[in-house]
This record gives sequence, C-alpha cells and structure tokens, in this order.
Amino acid sequence: MEKRNVYIQKLEENLNEYNEKLAEMRAKVAEAQSDMKAEYLSQIENLERKRDHFVAEYEQLKESGGLAWDNVKAGTEKAWKELEDGIAKAITHFK
Repeated sequence: MEKRNVYIQKLEENLNEYNEKLAEMRAKVAEAQSDMKAEYLSQIENLERKRDHFVAEYEQLKESGGLAWDNVKAGTEKAWKELEDGIAKAITHFK
C-alpha cells in the first residue's frame, strides 16, 4: 500500500510541475509575435487536452484497487508519457 501511495504522490507532484510549465507557456504566448500566437495557443490547447486525459486516468487510479490497479496504472502511465512528450516538444518549440 505504501508503494501505491508513493506512486500516487509522485504523479501529483509531476502534474503540479506540468501545470506550472503550462502556465509559463501561456505567459509566453502574450509575448509572441501575432503571427505565432495562433500556433502557440493551438499547441497549448492540445497539451491541456492531454493533461485533462491524464487527470481522468489519474482519478481512476486513485480510486482503483487490486487487479484493477494494474490495468488503470498502465493507462495512467501511457497518458503521462504522452503528456511528457508533448510538453518537451512544446518547450523546445517555444524557445
């Protein structure tokens, strides 16, 4: 049970960090040239959708137990990987 709690806490910390990065990107959009704003906003909206998908998986994970935990954990990890990849690409693009 302790491993589960540690895992959930780590995901929560990662999500908070991700939300901070997303807020930083939103702030940078205000500084972007007008022709780039639409592209940046589109990327941010895509990342927000991925975040929302992860949050849904994360909420299921917190509520699951037993065998369901393993299945939901796999889906949560997949959603987190997509989120991580998306944020890494966006950060590179925003520089």
